[in-house]
Amino acid sequence: MIRIITALLRNTRDALWQPLRSALRQRSLLAVLVRREIRSRSSGTLLGGLWPLLQPALQVLGFWFLFDVIYGMRLNTGSSFLQYLLVGMLPWLCIAEVLTRASSMLLEFSPLYRRNPFPLELLPLLIMVIPTVVYGTIYFLFCLFLYGPAVALASLLIMPTLMLWLLPLCLLLPVLALFAKDFAQAVPFLLMVILYGTPVLYFPTMLPASAQFLLWLNPFADLMALIHGVVQGADVQALNLLRPFLVWLILLAPTWLLFRRSLPHVRELL
Repeated sequence: MIRIITALLRNTRDALWQPLRSALRQRSLLAVLVRREIRSRSSGTLLGGLWPLLQPALQVLGFWFLFDVIYGMRLNTGSSFLQYLLVGMLPWLCIAEVLTRASSMLLEFSPLYRRNPFPLELLPLLIMVIPTVVYGTIYFLFCLFLYGPAVALASLLIMPTLMLWLLPLCLLLPVLALFAKDFAQAVPFLLMVILYGTPVLYFPTMLPASAQFLLWLNPFADLMALIHGVVQGADVQALNLLRPFLVWLILLAPTWLLFRRSLPHVRELL
């Protein structure tokens, strides 16, 4: 038992430290890859590097027009449904983008490592950098406009914290998608199911009493509760913090071990 606990603690430490150490050692390579990512998203366009920021900003404007202008959804308390929606939707869009790319990460970046040595533990960080910066910037401006500078400054921690929490999934999904080709096709559907089961498009109180247990089973619902607590001052329970932390802690060591042990077979499969 002591040996198992020691191994779990060691792999938990390695899952956090080794990607960070690789990023520090290969920071010039990581910077080149990030610039390559930005160019690939905006090459041949008039606005260039502004497009990664404009896309989520235009999504915010679209939600505003639909829910505030067309539907006029406002609560009796005076708080706009649009505000509630965007407080949860922008982080969710960031989560969905990262997890979708994670499912195809090993295949997408295979030209980098198929014939050359490459620190594959950099890949989860690489797919997180741009969404964190883009959605973090838009989220900061959104919170600054609606809730003031104190909340806006606190909101800067939300996207990096979400990326840290997603690390086990970013280690697990690419391995599953590589060894089970159908899994990558199922990821968008799974994300849609999770979205409908998470209080992003609706208030938690809108769920009938018979379905409230879904919020207990869904760690993403706890994440949304914490986000609304930071931004809107909503009530947060200790379990909202404890459940996602335990899920993260339980998954981190096994997913890192699976990721590391699958790397020797990646080139063979590709």
